[in-house]
Amino acid sequence: MRVTRTEAQSQPTFSPRRRSDSVPATEAPLATDRWKHAARFFASWDQDVWLGVGLVLIFCALLVVGSLALKLDPEAKGDIMLVAVAIAAADLGLLYLPWRKLTRLALLAFPALLVIGEVSLAVVTKGVSADYSGFFTLAFLYIGLTQRRGTGPVFALVAGPSWVVAQQLWAASTAIKLVLVLVIWVLMSDVLATRRARDASRSRRLFDRANTDSLTGLGNRLALSDRLTRLASEGSSMRASLLLIDLDGFKKVNDTFGHAVGDELLTVMARRLQSTLRDQDLAVRLGGDEFAVLLEGGIESALQVAARTLSSLAAPIALSRSRLSMTASIGIVEIAPTDSVDAVLNQADLAMYEAKSAGRNRVAVYEHDMHARMIRRLDLETDLRDGLTRDEFEVYYQPIVNMGTGAIVGAEALVRWQHPRRGLLAPVDFLDTCEELGMLELVGEQVLFKACDQARRWQSIDPARAFSLAVNVSAAQVFSPYLVGTVERALQESGLPATLLVLEITEHIIMADKVLARQRMEELKALGVRIAIDDFGTGYSSLAYLREFPVDILKIDRSFVTPLGSDIRAAALFSSIVSIAQALSLDVIVEGIETAEQAEIVVQLGCLVAQGFYFARPQNAEVFVMGQEMSFPAVGKPSRGQSTA
Repeated sequence: MRVTRTEAQSQPTFSPRRRSDSVPATEAPLATDRWKHAARFFASWDQDVWLGVGLVLIFCALLVVGSLALKLDPEAKGDIMLVAVAIAAADLGLLYLPWRKLTRLALLAFPALLVIGEVSLAVVTKGVSADYSGFFTLAFLYIGLTQRRGTGPVFALVAGPSWVVAQQLWAASTAIKLVLVLVIWVLMSDVLATRRARDASRSRRLFDRANTDSLTGLGNRLALSDRLTRLASEGSSMRASLLLIDLDGFKKVNDTFGHAVGDELLTVMARRLQSTLRDQDLAVRLGGDEFAVLLEGGIESALQVAARTLSSLAAPIALSRSRLSMTASIGIVEIAPTDSVDAVLNQADLAMYEAKSAGRNRVAVYEHDMHARMIRRLDLETDLRDGLTRDEFEVYYQPIVNMGTGAIVGAEALVRWQHPRRGLLAPVDFLDTCEELGMLELVGEQVLFKACDQARRWQSIDPARAFSLAVNVSAAQVFSPYLVGTVERALQESGLPATLLVLEITEHIIMADKVLARQRMEELKALGVRIAIDDFGTGYSSLAYLREFPVDILKIDRSFVTPLGSDIRAAALFSSIVSIAQALSLDVIVEGIETAEQAEIVVQLGCLVAQGFYFARPQNAEVFVMGQEMSFPAVGKPSRGQSTA
């Protein structure tokens, strides 16, 4: 039977076991790895290291020569000994240079070896002096001079004369020898002190660089960790607190304007943060848009600093490409002496996320039960991701009513989450978490496709009926380059006429980036859909943008409806808004009608189309189909020009 190459490779092969087979496969290249490691080690040596090693080898060679000479001439013992001592002294000094060790030993070794060498020579030669001071002169000259650039010529000029002068002075008297030793010691001390100061300065610069955030100039995570570690090790009784600050919506700024504007914003925020602190407080940037402040004092002091910080950070910022307003969420924890660095940061992080979950732009103080709440939050994040894949998000519809005729003229699509364990959840329970996770665009896309498909089914029941469907569009969708394509695909796949689709964009989104918002609205209008301004009156914009933007419908927020009937000025303001919208040929829809009295007043003030709990709560598609056959009783007639959607 013929065996192919592939089959042969897949079949087990049996062969007698040799002794070498017992050696692991990884052992063979170990010797090669050692040689490579040794080669890299020697290649890393600089000139000073090689010079020091060379002198050590010369010293060893002289010892060998001295030992051989001693056999031939016992009287040369003192000379050989002094030569060895001199070379040893030079080696100590030279080896200190590359490895920066033996500092004190090198400083003390030279005078000590001078004395030992002189005494040894006197004993061996019975008082006859042999002068080898040139070795010491050259050693000291090398140590003193080679630490500066361009010292080759200086060494050549100084070494020779110094040798002769030192020899003469050395032979003069013992007092001069001691003076020379003292002078050399002082010079050596000055050189070493200069080097130590230079090394300390370099170490300080390296330390500052390692503990400083390069973008903002604040400290970094390492600086905070070092300070917290020192607090814990000192066991100080001083009260201290940590503030963890996270900018709200910073990712949106980065995605919209780019990282250059994001970095500029972080720099401005860092300066503002630093301006609110005392000299003894430490401000650091932990990374991204997260900052921390370590300050002296308990929770009371921390709350005061946090209030100043929120106020300072919230002021409008004029950047190179836009004008922005940012908020921040702050978590506070008081540091206990027994808390570790990780425990403190974790507690502050929990408090900060509590502030974000409570609505952002606020402060939260750490409490012990926050950990359990964070576990539930993590479970929610996991469930959200699973909910998208399992199609757990449903669309509920709230009817939009013409109060003059009582007929339903449209509906607003609202998302609900059918949680497998917690039941039906309203948007307030999960949309903020969706936004933080970057999932809001995906959830909005699912709602859009489902709503368009359902609206097409309703439209097929009565094709002659103009039944519009409103879908909310989030900031993530508006500023996404894929929104227009997504809407076009939803219309094509569902078959819904574009004129029956209304996309609702809040005033806050438009004001966040007016240029991009207008561009996106014009692109959507080109598809044939209509644009509505949702929650009108809740932002800080002027009425001029109603004329500047391609808007079809104005939805007046419920906050204008609530005081009607009890506040004359509220009625005047409401009437003015309706008049302006009508003058601009905009349809008006009033949100939040909850009582018959509110409905009657709104009609009398000139607006016929509304929605709210007075008419119906949001319903799923099956219930809404039955309700579509019914008409609400007409509320009344408007006192002047009516507004219909």
